[in-house]
Amino acid sequence: MTRLTCIALVFALNACEGAPTKAPPDPGAPSVASVSPSTEPAAAEPAVEAVPESEPEPEPEPEPEPELFSWGHADLDPDNDNVLGPPAPLDDCEARLEAAGISFKPARIGVGKKVDGVYTCGAHQVVRVKRGPGNIAYNKNPLLTCTMALALADFERVAQEEAERLVGSRIKSIEHMGTFNCREMVNFDLLSEHSFANGIDLKKFVFANGESATVLDDFKPTVDQPEDPKTLFLRSLSNRLYDEQVFSVVVTPYFDHLHRNHIHVDLARYRVDGSRP
Repeated sequence: MTRLTCIALVFALNACEGAPTKAPPDPGAPSVASVSPSTEPAAAEPAVEAVPESEPEPEPEPEPEPELFSWGHADLDPDNDNVLGPPAPLDDCEARLEAAGISFKPARIGVGKKVDGVYTCGAHQVVRVKRGPGNIAYNKNPLLTCTMALALADFERVAQEEAERLVGSRIKSIEHMGTFNCREMVNFDLLSEHSFANGIDLKKFVFANGESATVLDDFKPTVDQPEDPKTLFLRSLSNRLYDEQVFSVVVTPYFDHLHRNHIHVDLARYRVDGSRP
């Protein structure tokens, strides 16, 4: 080996020994990335719109109970129940009768003498009904007070509705047992409204289809769940006449044996519901 070669080898060895070496990374030391601030701005997170909480759907309000229709003829004043005598005259009676669709003839029965200050028979304002708005014929034109005649007009409307609904036919005629009769009640020490032509007893209904319903045969007060349309008609009609205030008093075969063959209705100052058991 020449001298120059040895010198070259010596320099090469010194160069290798003097070169700095890179130490292995310390596992416990934090990385540069974790401590060095980033030179690039952090990407903005996308905005998330707040979703409003869905409100529960409001429950539907219950439908109001249908108000019971009232014809408004019944006397609802509890303070005059003990007042006796014929009803007071009604202003513009004839005009009201005409407006209600009633064909009538003015009548006169007068009033009897007073007993203890009370008229016991007759009435001041009376008409004879010839035909009502229901176009129903009566076996005898009813003689009634004006207020009772007005109620009879609405009675015909209700009766025709129930006849069509339950029997399937309109009422052609009605047989009644009387309106004016000066007397006391049979079972009570009290003047009957018949004394004032302020009531009527309904016995038989004849329908346009040829069928008929009699209170004696078809009301059947002892039958709990009747299926006969005529029975249903008589009972439903009686209920409505009281409930809808067409009359103050409605008495049927449910009330007593004396009414086994007719439905009594009147406009007394007191109220009696005899349309139910």
